[in-house]
Amino acid sequence: MSPSLNHTVRRWLCLLPLLTLTLMCGSCDGFFVSNSSIQSIALSSSGVLLRAATSSAAGDSYTFSATATTVGGTSEDVTSSAKWTSGTPATATVSAGTVTAVATTGGQTSVITVSDGGQSATANVLTYTGTAPTSLTVSTTSFVSGATVATGTYQLHAYLGSSTTDVTNYVTWSTSDSTAATISSSGVLTVISVSTEVSVTITATATMGESVSTSPTGTLTFTAE
Repeated sequence: MSPSLNHTVRRWLCLLPLLTLTLMCGSCDGFFVSNSSIQSIALSSSGVLLRAATSSAAGDSYTFSATATTVGGTSEDVTSSAKWTSGTPATATVSAGTVTAVATTGGQTSVITVSDGGQSATANVLTYTGTAPTSLTVSTTSFVSGATVATGTYQLHAYLGSSTTDVTNYVTWSTSDSTAATISSSGVLTVISVSTEVSVTITATATMGESVSTSPTGTLTFTAE
């Protein structure tokens, strides 16, 4: 073998592992993640209360919006392009983000799922009958409103008005001071250690159907110590 040919062979032998690796990586779906790939999807509300249908009127509706965030940090409205499904179509149907109550009795539930680019998000739907609620009651068995509360975790509940209809998982929770207390989407309150006592107000807000112009709220105030 001539020296030049021998040199060429050695060069190809050195490149062979790199070429093999390149071919293997190129054949793996999803090996390379594009900045335009969807990383997460967020819905405009985590839960909604809809008036159930009656024999003389259709059920109430609510239109969600879905926002996708890419790996590169770009946000895009995917409401019309995403796939929407209802866990219980007999309770509520969904099309292009618009959810409509079908159930003719109150207390029926459904989970709405939106998916796009391999990611998904969910929201809870609860139907009710009669007059739309104008307020919520927030309470817990762990302490009473106005109490001084020690560091720890507590479960809060939200109810329609003064009724026993629990809507804890169908409302949006917020805290007036996240450095003293946080609240999860399922009403779990976490009181954080603070150097001085801090007054905190936890608020539950209901998202209603399109026929209701108000957003009922309820609060629970305490002092974090």
